[in-house]
Amino acid sequence: MQKILIIEDDIWISNSLKLYLENSNYETEICHNWWKAIEKIQKTQPDLIILDINLPEKDWMQICKELRVFSNIPVVMLTARDSEYDRVSGLEIWADDYIAKPFSPRELLARIHTILKRAIVNNDKPEVNENILIFKNIKIDKTKKIAYIDSKEINLTKNEYELLEKIMSEDWKIVSREILMTEVLGYENYVYDRTLDTHIKNLRKKIDIWTDVILTVRWEWYRLNK
Repeated sequence: MQKILIIEDDIWISNSLKLYLENSNYETEICHNWWKAIEKIQKTQPDLIILDINLPEKDWMQICKELRVFSNIPVVMLTARDSEYDRVSGLEIWADDYIAKPFSPRELLARIHTILKRAIVNNDKPEVNENILIFKNIKIDKTKKIAYIDSKEINLTKNEYELLEKIMSEDWKIVSREILMTEVLGYENYVYDRTLDTHIKNLRKKIDIWTDVILTVRWEWYRLNK
């Protein structure tokens, strides 16, 4: 069964669309914001994405650009706007189709059928680049060992980069001091050492200019801040 991810902050629209698509034999999931959607895309690799371009937390053009960094999954843009500029701009940054609200579910379904059929004919399998990690405005290229904020490279030390990559690779799961000390910094035996605290402090100074990315939990563990 083909999978569709709906990224839409309007709960009524997303739930109604989910029900309609499931009744049309698609496996469907919903995300109400872009940050959760990134995690879902990288883990489940849907066959198609329906994207509301009016998400409040991030500009839709930037969303599409970020998506194309690590994925070629087809995108149908869903919006209340219907100007020529919006349509052309969306398609120019690799959206596959565009439909304006209010829309007919049958028309949207027909467009989805066409896109997925074309992908099958062209033998295009949606791919997700597992060497790219994205959280909010931070992107990590695991191949190049480089981190970026808003596409600008961050000047990190080796240990700072490795700590950031480890925490981001765990999504929102808690990462213990012990794991960071042994698996990242290479300490085989330790009781308590302030080295990790110093690296985390320096890392935060470099990436927390715009938000508190790394959250400390009970002073012993770290995770991404939702």
